[in-house]
Amino acid sequence: MNREEIITVLSELHKITGFRISLHGTDFEEIAAYPDSPLPFCAAVNSIKSEHERCLECDRIACRRAVETKKTHVYRCRYGLTEAVSPLYNFGILTGFLMMGQVAECDEDRARADKMLHRLTDSYTEENFSEKIPLVGGEIVSSYFRIMTICAQYLTLSNAMHGRRASFAEDAMKYIRDNLTKKITVADICRAVGCSKSTLLVGFKKSFGITVGDYITEQRLKAAEELLCGSERSINEIALDTGFSDQSYFSKVFSQSRGMSPKEFRIKNTEEKISKL
Repeated sequence: MNREEIITVLSELHKITGFRISLHGTDFEEIAAYPDSPLPFCAAVNSIKSEHERCLECDRIACRRAVETKKTHVYRCRYGLTEAVSPLYNFGILTGFLMMGQVAECDEDRARADKMLHRLTDSYTEENFSEKIPLVGGEIVSSYFRIMTICAQYLTLSNAMHGRRASFAEDAMKYIRDNLTKKITVADICRAVGCSKSTLLVGFKKSFGITVGDYITEQRLKAAEELLCGSERSINEIALDTGFSDQSYFSKVFSQSRGMSPKEFRIKNTEEKISKL
């Protein structure tokens, strides 16, 4: 199952419930979500670093509880909002978590959450902000979470979360090769292959003996070598065509890696071609 298929599952579940649905790696880092952005209320909480860390720890505790019971765990966040988490497995190995919720079960829950956040920041001034938190009755919430459990089981049976390092590492390598001309970030790769940052960095290095960053740089340098030898494009054009930010940075990286500047490399290659005629 690729990222597009995973997002489809998350979006369909969102259509049914109205809840935000997110997929996380075993290190609890968010891999994919629908909608992509958190609730405005949660975004306000996350803007406060200390509160963001406390909320993450609350989620981690819930994830650990779900692993212990091997079933969906329903809990209240620090602000009294109802959430749930289901563990995902690949051939019996824990590979991630499906989370949903951030809903209020009554008006009192909304008011309590709003009051807590007001006490933390003076910049939180939007009067009806808490009303954007989904309001769903307890019985309906339970039904939605049962549907979530079914979706988690489907994702598990579909092996949506990679259980083998080689699989996502190879997918990451292909993504890099296909997108060399663009700006590539670790977050972009994680979203494309469906794994967390730490899983990608550790697994890629273990599979290929090179870091993600070094692999990107080396592939760009190889592409630049081909253009320097086989085209008449300017060095600046080649730098941009191979994903470097500018000619100066390209020349610096090329010289450090190849022991000569791009211009010297082009001249040397041209002389070698002439000598063979």
